[in-house]
Amino acid sequence: MIKKKQFFSHEVRVGLAVFIGCAIVVAAILSIGERQGLLLKRYHLYAHMSRVEGLQAGAPVRLAGVRVGSVTSVKFSPSADESKIVVELEVDESVKERIRKDSIAHIGTLGLLGDKYVGISMGSLDQPVLKEGDLIQASDPLDVEKLIEEGAEVFDRLKSSVRTLDEIATKINTGQGTVGKLINDPNIYFDLSKLFQVTNSLADKIESGEGTMARLFEDPKLYDYMTDLISSTNALVDSLHKGRGSVARIMSDSTLYTDAAHTITRLNSVLQKLESND
Repeated sequence: MIKKKQFFSHEVRVGLAVFIGCAIVVAAILSIGERQGLLLKRYHLYAHMSRVEGLQAGAPVRLAGVRVGSVTSVKFSPSADESKIVVELEVDESVKERIRKDSIAHIGTLGLLGDKYVGISMGSLDQPVLKEGDLIQASDPLDVEKLIEEGAEVFDRLKSSVRTLDEIATKINTGQGTVGKLINDPNIYFDLSKLFQVTNSLADKIESGEGTMARLFEDPKLYDYMTDLISSTNALVDSLHKGRGSVARIMSDSTLYTDAAHTITRLNSVLQKLESND
């Protein structure tokens, strides 16, 4: 009798332990499900993208940075004519009013590990709300491989430019080429020094009124003479243009040319007769 009571007491303790363990598991599942939003009511949206850069099912969906759902599937479009990838999003209905027609979905990266997520921008209040099965606008992610290739090309160009500059600097330092000679040849300094001295001397003479150049700069008669010469030239050109004067008539009258040609023809005829008489 005592053994039966002990056995029954042992079963009760085992059953109680199992019950408590199950209760803890259920509570943990409910807690995790609540935190992850597994128990919330959700609806589905779809996005079409040309590439997804490693996005996989189960990736989080964030609205303005707040997690509101997850990616349920990533697959190609059923039609082979469309080179699109269909991304199915499962979103909490509690944020349904915030996702509207002008909202845009994009693929982002979480931290340094490179995990992908789908981010959704907040919609405008004057736009209609997206409903179950609607298509949300989407922007393609940056092509990281292309950026790396372009960066490598830019780096190669920079290396080539640096190499060229180094060669130029070497030539200059060794006195090669025109620039190298200008920088390294000491005679250039003395020649420039002499040139500056001559220039300063000439400037002093001009300022003091000595020499022909100074007179040309300071004598107002030269300016008056040049002004009269230009006026006379303009008058002559105007006269020729208007056909006044002998020169203008000679230039514009075609009779003179005809008479001259006729005279030359007659002279040629006379010369031929004289040559034939000889």
